[in-house]
Amino acid sequence: MKAGPQKKEIVMKLKTLALTALVLLGASLSGPAPAISAPEKLTLRLGGQYCSFYLDDVTKALMGVPGVRHVSYNKTQDQVTVQGNGDKLKESAVIRAINGVKGSSWYCEAHRMN
Repeated sequence: MKAGPQKKEIVMKLKTLALTALVLLGASLSGPAPAISAPEKLTLRLGGQYCSFYLDDVTKALMGVPGVRHVSYNKTQDQVTVQGNGDKLKESAVIRAINGVKGSSWYCEAHRMN
């Protein structure tokens, strides 16, 4: 007697379930899972003279900071949000990077949100 399509599907699901159980059992026998740092999000207020015209420069500076993965702006509230690797992203480094963005007649400042 040939196995029908439904029987083959059930057998495949059982094999998948058994394999998943073995993988999970193996993972639990090998000890706790390594800690994975969660992404961190940091929002700062932007200030300075004409800084809002130089957000590309701010982005370039921030992307050079260790741990920074993404930069976004809320222009109506003069805020920058930086997302990155939680164990590498340092607020002081982000603030220094923003404060270092300046030209001859303009500059940017970062301020902590209260």
